[in-house]
Amino acid sequence: MSTVLFLRASPNGARSASARIAQAFLDAYLEKNPHDTIREISLFAHDLPEFGPLEAQAKFAPIYGEEVTPEQSHAWSRVTQEIDILKAADKIILATPMWNLGIPYKLKQYFDIVVQPRHSFGYDRERKMHIGLLADRPVQLILTRSSILPGDFADFQLPYLKYIFEFIGIHDVRA
Repeated sequence: MSTVLFLRASPNGARSASARIAQAFLDAYLEKNPHDTIREISLFAHDLPEFGPLEAQAKFAPIYGEEVTPEQSHAWSRVTQEIDILKAADKIILATPMWNLGIPYKLKQYFDIVVQPRHSFGYDRERKMHIGLLADRPVQLILTRSSILPGDFADFQLPYLKYIFEFIGIHDVRA
């Protein structure tokens, strides 16, 4: 039994092409894997935490050797909760349209929340490079776009998604 995190990144509901394709994919997937559990997060309906001053201060306090206040701790706990949901997934399915050659702002907000030092990535001082801290697992990207051909220089959707997942340690990314 696997836990599948399904991230839906379109606000268009039933009119969303990426959501319809993802649903067909999930139906076929569950037919072959009936004991797996799907945890769906619709990013435009989900209460994503903001990343404002309290969250930023909580993030950097340990790095600067400062104490975290109760208010900062509470704000930061909402960030780590989202990271924990991502970490708990054995597989990830992400359905998203292309917006302005990239990704929807709610998906960017999601990545801004879950891509955090010491939680999803670290830094190797000897090699002078960032390293992903999450265990590798399969990610299936279900992408919709118009007027973009494979390899098009204006495609910031697929390259960004591949890069951000690899940055946090997830290399098995399929589109």
